[in-house]
Amino acid sequence: MTSNSPRCDHCGDVGCKAGQPGKFKYCPTNISGHDRAEIVKRYNDPELQKLMGAAAKVERGTLQTVNGVRTPIRPRISEIMAFADEMGWTRIGVAFCLAARDEALRLTKVLEARGFEVYSIICRAFGMTKGEVGIPAENCLKSPDETVCNPVYQAELLNDADTQLNIVVGLCVGHDMLFNKHSNAYVTTLMVKDRMTGNNPVGPLYSNFFSAILKQK
Repeated sequence: MTSNSPRCDHCGDVGCKAGQPGKFKYCPTNISGHDRAEIVKRYNDPELQKLMGAAAKVERGTLQTVNGVRTPIRPRISEIMAFADEMGWTRIGVAFCLAARDEALRLTKVLEARGFEVYSIICRAFGMTKGEVGIPAENCLKSPDETVCNPVYQAELLNDADTQLNIVVGLCVGHDMLFNKHSNAYVTTLMVKDRMTGNNPVGPLYSNFFSAILKQK
């Protein structure tokens, strides 16, 4: 750990939540070298202000007091659509994995029913093989002739469609990163793939059954 390395996971106070950061030795407020006022000033950018304002409004609309308890009243799908509405976005792209095709089809139907203009692209578009992109046989499930995901062109085809928001549905680890990097539009994730847990990736963090697995490389 260097002298300017933040380790918020070691902090027990979470003073930042109460607007009083800096209690913890490695708090970014103390060690980052960034001036708080300058950070706040960045959000004067009109685009950032609009995004932050929309996020706050969506959060406020999702959490309401029911019988004295702050309660979520809508799922993430609804939050994404509400956010798009707030931003004035009407063209939405869906980048999905072959393994999540059913979920993607359901999503596109919901988006279209809400009046959005939807564009979708499956991961295996163009039918490239692993051998064609230089993946060696030892890293293939069967052989270099099996098809491979194509996240760069998933992003570029949605760029061609001039989408304003792209939703990731079940892309593989690594492929999701490439998609996000090459997307011109903002990206949000509705579903992540976790083959072992039925797409519940945080489950192992709460279960002792996975403790040995998590320690493996």
